[in-house]
Amino acid sequence: MAKPIIVSFLGKDFSFNPIKVDRVKIYGAKKRVALDSQGRFCMRAALSADGAHLVQTGMSAQGYFKADGNMVGRQEMVGLNSSGEIVEQIPSTLGIAQKLEGPINGSEVLDLNVESLYFVEPLEGNNELVTKLKAGEIYKFSINYTAGLEMEIAYLVANEDGCFTLVGKPAQLNWIDSAALFESIEPDEDADDLDFESM
Repeated sequence: MAKPIIVSFLGKDFSFNPIKVDRVKIYGAKKRVALDSQGRFCMRAALSADGAHLVQTGMSAQGYFKADGNMVGRQEMVGLNSSGEIVEQIPSTLGIAQKLEGPINGSEVLDLNVESLYFVEPLEGNNELVTKLKAGEIYKFSINYTAGLEMEIAYLVANEDGCFTLVGKPAQLNWIDSAALFESIEPDEDADDLDFESM
């Protein structure tokens, strides 16, 4: 079981067990498979460029290589910002209390580019925070499910089915502040008109 999401609110810590929600859990899934004439499963494979090798699923991978041809290990990789400076990795926030902000205006959630959705079970059962969430209040906090280079924002909400956390980053919207200009174009008299009666 993953470490809990812990949030601090009104001088107390509240813990939630996160369960990731995805399309498969909501709608189920189907898989199309290929069978041969005897009903056996077919395995996908590709022929190498020189035609000498048959490459099956799991036999190929991507990697980063240095100029001398040696592969760069994941532990050697670092994140860089737009200025080329090294960005320190941010540890996971699971199991570490995060300050809860709110209640916030619901329209703020609409600006979130949602990347993950979690069903969060309160480990203490119903408490004053859950009561406020069920009443329609929305709260936000910082989250990093796994160690990474960017901290994400999470919104804690609830409905009659339980409590949920929407995780993502604020959407970067570039609005155009000038009206578009449209030019009227006269139809070409020589163009053939489409005659629907002939169809």
